[in-house]
Amino acid sequence: MRNIIEELYYGNITPCDRDIIKGGIYSHLLHLVTRNEDDLMQTLTQEQQEIFEKFKDCASELNDANELTAFTIGFKIGMRLALEAMISTSDITDPKMN
Repeated sequence: MRNIIEELYYGNITPCDRDIIKGGIYSHLLHLVTRNEDDLMQTLTQEQQEIFEKFKDCASELNDANELTAFTIGFKIGMRLALEAMISTSDITDPKMN
């Protein structure tokens, strides 16, 4: 088995991929969004539909940027916790009172 760095390099680890549980809250909300979008699109003119598509594209890019930022921050916090846990082992084996 490859190590995690190799798995990440070869694209075998994709943190942004998620399974959607049928009947779960995400599935329910996705259904509502899709249904409401379909209803809205039926009321818009062709020009308004094009503007709405551009809006959705921009919102999607913004969401992607937010997810990347959240992932990066979470990863850095996790690494800092791991680093502190490794560096502070002497505190556990030889505690000192201040």
